[in-house]
Amino acid sequence: MSIRKIVAFTGIRSDYDLLSRFYKKILDTDGFELKLIVGGAHLSKRMGYTIQEIINDEIPILSRVESLLDSDSFSSRVKSLSILMQSSTDIIADYNPDLIIVVGDREEVLVGATIGTYLKIPVAHFFGGDHTTGGHVDNPIRHATSKLANIHFVSNRFSEQRLLAMGEEKRGIFNIGSPSLDKFKDTVYMSKTEVLGKLGIPNNFNEYALLIFHPEAGDERKSGEYLNNILHVLEEKNIFTFVSYPNSDGGYSEIISVLEKYKYDENFYIYKNLPREIFVNVFRNCSFVIGNSSMGIYEAPLLKKPVINIGNRQIGRFTTSNVQFIGTDKVSITQAILKLDDKSYQEKLKNIESIYGDGNSSERAIEILKQMDFREYLYKKYDPLGVTYE
Repeated sequence: MSIRKIVAFTGIRSDYDLLSRFYKKILDTDGFELKLIVGGAHLSKRMGYTIQEIINDEIPILSRVESLLDSDSFSSRVKSLSILMQSSTDIIADYNPDLIIVVGDREEVLVGATIGTYLKIPVAHFFGGDHTTGGHVDNPIRHATSKLANIHFVSNRFSEQRLLAMGEEKRGIFNIGSPSLDKFKDTVYMSKTEVLGKLGIPNNFNEYALLIFHPEAGDERKSGEYLNNILHVLEEKNIFTFVSYPNSDGGYSEIISVLEKYKYDENFYIYKNLPREIFVNVFRNCSFVIGNSSMGIYEAPLLKKPVINIGNRQIGRFTTSNVQFIGTDKVSITQAILKLDDKSYQEKLKNIESIYGDGNSSERAIEILKQMDFREYLYKKYDPLGVTYE
């Protein structure tokens, strides 16, 4: 049996976490060889040096690319993209994989898909067709990547319909659900007491929140102010909270500056990165999720967790009734927290079901890849108009 070589791009903790279980299962599947090109925030100590998680998972690394500029500006992401593009092209050409995998909506996906298109290597894109209406740059990057990609693994039926509306061919679109849910199948359950004990946190509170807040589209320079509003309300209500560092979008420095002010506050446990088994169980045991992470959209419904989504970052995504979409001011945040005790809202939580799959998406994707001739999808000749010119 010939071995088919796969290269996947990853540039940040969040996109690696989405597919980490899938990568492990590829390595356990006969007939495949997988290696990663690791760049971006993974190699930044300021962002938690999350390449260590990949090393701990024993996922083979084809190359480490120092692409992230330590500059909080809009132009820095473009320059980081160009560094990754230039550095990775020869790496990909020399390795000559049978398939390139890209995940989500950050600059790495556009790099991988562009390189694949020009080097005539099929590209598989995960999470294409998702859409937000908040104006964030990730939205057009995601759709542009879908137009370059040959194979699409989507997370829900609306994303499939959106790709069809964009002119993608149905035979290349596979609705497998969200692989981000898969980690709940394999990660051993830990109680709140066990989690707190491993982190050295006193077990002197009954409930806690999980806060993940990234820069806001159009209001990047106010993101620190918005985070301060969240932390102020949580502190005022004496709600212990696990608080994540932001991603590397423009505006992250304002967020980090606010986190620095609160780092000695006993109400908050502020972290750059947590081991997956710890983070999953922090999530499992939290009372609610607050901020603007897509985790509140994809994963929280599976665990029936209430979510307070602040600002416009996730507006327009396909979601369930567990999510409150609110403004960034203190009054709105306070009212949203008070609503968590509302009996009708709590009844809704009991009845919500995951709309992004059942935790078996990785298995579905691998079975599809095993039966697929990647080269059959390489040339995108399909005309959505179906017009023949005489």
